[in-house]
Amino acid sequence: MNQVGRGSGRARAATAVGEPSGLRLPALPVLAWSPHWLAERLDAERERLFLWVPVLFATGIAAYFGLPREPSLVAVWLLAAGLGIVWWRVARAGNLAIGWGAAFAASLGLAVATARTAIVAAPVVPAGEWHATVEGRIEAVDLNEDGSVRLAVAPTAIAARGPPFAPPRRLSLWMRYKDVALRPGDHVAFTAILLPPPDAAVPGGFDYARQAFFEAIGGVGYLISRPRHVPESRAPDIRARLSIAASALRDDLAARIMAAVPGRAGAIAAALVTGKRGAIPKADQEALRVSGLAHILAISGLHMMLVVGTLFWSVRTLLAISPSLALNRPIKKWAAATAFVGGAAYLVLSGASIATQRAFVMAAVMLLSVLIDRPAITLRNVALAALLVLVMTPEALTGASFQMSFAATVALVATYETVRQHWQSSGDPVHPAVRFVGRAVFGLALTSLIAGLATAPFGAFHFNRVAVYGLAANLAAMPVVSLLVMPMGLASCLLMPFGLETFPLAAMGFGIDIVLAIAHGVASWPGAVRMVPQMPLAALGLMTVGGLWLALWRTGWRLWGLPALALGGAIALQTAPPDVYINRSGTLVALRTDTGELAFVPRRSTGYEAESWRRHAGIDPTLQAREVLEAPVGAAAESASPSSTAALATGMAGTLTGPAAAIQCDPIGCIASRPGLTLALVRDPAAFSEDCIRADVVVSPFVPPDSCAATALVIGPQQLAVGGATIIRRSGPALLVSTAAERAGIRPWSRRTTEAADTRRITPRSGNGSVNTGE
Repeated sequence: MNQVGRGSGRARAATAVGEPSGLRLPALPVLAWSPHWLAERLDAERERLFLWVPVLFATGIAAYFGLPREPSLVAVWLLAAGLGIVWWRVARAGNLAIGWGAAFAASLGLAVATARTAIVAAPVVPAGEWHATVEGRIEAVDLNEDGSVRLAVAPTAIAARGPPFAPPRRLSLWMRYKDVALRPGDHVAFTAILLPPPDAAVPGGFDYARQAFFEAIGGVGYLISRPRHVPESRAPDIRARLSIAASALRDDLAARIMAAVPGRAGAIAAALVTGKRGAIPKADQEALRVSGLAHILAISGLHMMLVVGTLFWSVRTLLAISPSLALNRPIKKWAAATAFVGGAAYLVLSGASIATQRAFVMAAVMLLSVLIDRPAITLRNVALAALLVLVMTPEALTGASFQMSFAATVALVATYETVRQHWQSSGDPVHPAVRFVGRAVFGLALTSLIAGLATAPFGAFHFNRVAVYGLAANLAAMPVVSLLVMPMGLASCLLMPFGLETFPLAAMGFGIDIVLAIAHGVASWPGAVRMVPQMPLAALGLMTVGGLWLALWRTGWRLWGLPALALGGAIALQTAPPDVYINRSGTLVALRTDTGELAFVPRRSTGYEAESWRRHAGIDPTLQAREVLEAPVGAAAESASPSSTAALATGMAGTLTGPAAAIQCDPIGCIASRPGLTLALVRDPAAFSEDCIRADVVVSPFVPPDSCAATALVIGPQQLAVGGATIIRRSGPALLVSTAAERAGIRPWSRRTTEAADTRRITPRSGNGSVNTGE
């Protein structure tokens, strides 16, 4: 009776606000935003309030990562405890309780993220380049396409030239000795160049130092000697032995798959089963990215659900063959338990990455719902899975994988809630077989469309690209992946202990060849990919809030998420790239021309930094820079000095000319100019006398004279050591400077000290405008 009464109350509340359909946008005057109106809305949506708990929890995590300094662990937990007590005291106070509960959930996110940072903190290689002798245990071996190998090493001892430092928990190192065979568990010694994990190549860009911090990677680098096996003084603990055994099993499995399926199909098949993607040819990776099919390579929710779903329906179908079992035993629960075990095995085989862990948690929540006789695919289960993932790994919130996976899942489940209600209420007289096929085709098209729209803002934010024909590619490729590639991959793993994997692996390879043909075909279409400049975080935040408001509520006010989506999109479209990019060492700069291109100084425009800048500016990183026509600075070639003429012959001097920019170089420096902005890169202190007068911005690895700061914005070695990678924007007469250090803040994963981060310089301009820091 009580349950009926509550349902009737909600129905009355929904009727009171005039939205029985849940789809009509109410015309709301300003005065309608009253406490009484809000109470009616929230009462009508009471069943959906829990869906906002992980959103509020994530808000607290986002606030933590946005802080300029590390908060006090004790203070944030005291804050959470205080808000929790207040919420408990007002738990029956209606909207007041909801407000305090929201604050409590957000404070818990802040506290959990702070605690997670304290738990994973580990030693990091000090700043600089260290020539070191390392002894350690091999944890993982990842083969690259060109034969090089990336090693994950747990060091037991490090002897470096210079002051001693504590060994990090893990090192990520490249080895180019192709004839050296290493396996997880080997204890080796070698000489290597060690560096701390690098920070962002562009302010606000991908921060590898932060990612490495949470993965306990305290150093990167490369081997400069062949590793040799040495005895281990102390045996690994049980956790390390299990990790080594799992990694060795993955290596053996990948080798067996690539032996049975040679070529690029075998590399992708091994990646789909073991998570090892290093051997996939770069051309195939690029085609999958451009066509919008790159998500196939990342073992996440799609793959886990295909494995778990295939196991569930296969086991249930086999058990249903027996009428006795089907009628007298809970075969659905047996199938769910089997699928759970299979999902856990796939988690281990695929390397248990953060994305795969998240996918397994989501699958486990849904299978648990089956075991306790609850609906499996609901927004409540998605919310619970998101909350569990964020509690265990709050840093996952900042990654593209978490954002895109849950964006697609939430959008799909919310859409199919509405579609399912329509199908259940429609009395379609069409033949059941025709209706089944029609709904399958419509479902595939709708799934690709909704998932593509939901993930597009996050793909544009993290990768600066939009796959224009992604819908067509997914419509063509996903049936092959879902019905052939992944089921055959699962079958091959089940049959491999008996030596019967040949046929399913051949079928899997055939399906992968079809997917690659689709990817390369779509990628070759004109305008297949659209590059977009880096959008502000505020734009992504508005689109995220708008999308969640649209998906999580049920009644008509959900449509008020559309203005937030539109506003976020408008801000993203109106954002212009920076005018100047400077790398962390001051040896590479780029000037954005009036045509939107990046002119690099020096003209070397390959490598990670240059590619990152191109993506940030909305330029395809695969495109090569225009050729440089070389000539000395300030004079014709015939009047050049002998040193300048020699520089011309070796390519050190030159001029890039065009309608929007000119770059001139000589042995002591380069000048890049466009209308309204001139940039100088100093290669020799002798260039200061001219460049400080001629240029608006002077970049130099040498300490500039004090007089230079009076006439130009100077980015010298002190500023680079403090700020790292730097961007500059022209805003009217002012130059706005932003650095990677400002964006990263004073955090455990930042290599810069408190004193250094507080010494940003505001350099006055004389005549040409003013200079400000920040954006």
